[in-house]
Amino acid sequence: MKEPTGNPGGFDTGKLVRPTVSVHALIIDQASGGEGQGPQLLMTRLAYRDHRWRKWSFPGGYVDQGEGLPIALKREIQEEVGIDILASEQVEVVTCLEQDKPHIGFLFRCDAWQGEPRALSREVLEILWMDEAEFGRAVTGETLAYPQMVQQVAAAMGWGPWDVPSCS
Repeated sequence: MKEPTGNPGGFDTGKLVRPTVSVHALIIDQASGGEGQGPQLLMTRLAYRDHRWRKWSFPGGYVDQGEGLPIALKREIQEEVGIDILASEQVEVVTCLEQDKPHIGFLFRCDAWQGEPRALSREVLEILWMDEAEFGRAVTGETLAYPQMVQQVAAAMGWGPWDVPSCS
């Protein structure tokens, strides 16, 4: 029997893929919106000196070697915004394995926490509780760090749709 030749998956079979892994949280406050307003979402303005400079993202960060996802999520949220996550539910996995720097991101929904959020990390310029209108302004103003955040928030919060600027 003849052995198959070629690379049907298109991957470089001689290269081991070692992706970075991150955890991020949709931290939702159902009660803070006040009368007539809906829930709010905690966002962080990033201090990274790259394409994400001063753009909004969900709090979170990288998973350390040997660390489990729930522990990494609690640690990252505590380090960045100073709150303790009491309950979380994984809502999405984003894989970016075809990039020069492969990455896997885990997104969690957090409706229960303890403490008062504040910007603690040098990676975070500021924090903001966004309602649907404020998040919509971030979408249309192109101030979100990652484009997939629009769909993630729409699915988790039921917010939108927004007029997203085209790339043309």
